Amino acid sequence: MKNNTTDNSVPTHLAIICDGNRRWARDHKLQVFKGHEKAVNDVFEPLIEAAAEWGIKYLTFWIFSTENWDRDQFEIEMLMNLFRSFFSRQIEELHQKGVRVNMIGRLSDFAPDIQAKIKEGMEKTKDNKKITVTLAMSYGGRDEILRAVNELVADRVKSSRTDKVTKEELEQYLDTYDMPDPDFVVRTSGEQRTSGFLLWQADYAEWYFPEWHFPEFTPEKLDEVIEEYQHRQRRFGR
Repeated sequence: MKNNTTDNSVPTHLAIICDGNRRWARDHKLQVFKGHEKAVNDVFEPLIEAAAEWGIKYLTFWIFSTENWDRDQFEIEMLMNLFRSFFSRQIEELHQKGVRVNMIGRLSDFAPDIQAKIKEGMEKTKDNKKITVTLAMSYGGRDEILRAVNELVADRVKSSRTDKVTKEELEQYLDTYDMPDPDFVVRTSGEQRTSGFLLWQADYAEWYFPEWHFPEFTPEKLDEVIEEYQHRQRRFGR
């Protein structure tokens, strides 16, 4: 593991689709929710610490999509309780380590107590500089763009603006307005599709689809991810 690097071959923003929790649980003959529990309790913090040591400044986890609300109600309830636990217990530990915690997606979809915990965690950690960890919750790429367009149109109607919308103006309405686009996107568990994750932002990101499941994403696996990124040659369409 490389410490406090300034090497530009390390991604500034690493984004991860946390796939395979349920498959990991089934492989280990456990109940499905045990995979989610393993991810939240054992994977997030070591991975965040390892990313910060590498010099990664932004780390985004897609942990719950807009489509995930259609899953079994018991699984959803277990996930909601894990979110409550994370923002009640782990947020203080992350705060002490200088981690800023952020959230993108539809906050209003969650129960009022979860909304309050998320807001409290974001407020508590907002001035931390070591690394920004963003949790994509009730998030979908198309949904984000539609929300952004509707907000932009509403503001333009209020101000009677009719000039051409620019790329830069639209980006100010996206959930990610205050962070750089991802350099590297990792989807664990071998699924080779993007599912609309950061649909606008990841147009020139590099992608990686390892076979291992997210509960197996150790700091050593992060070393492998960085090595894979360092072998890529980014062209940005040129």
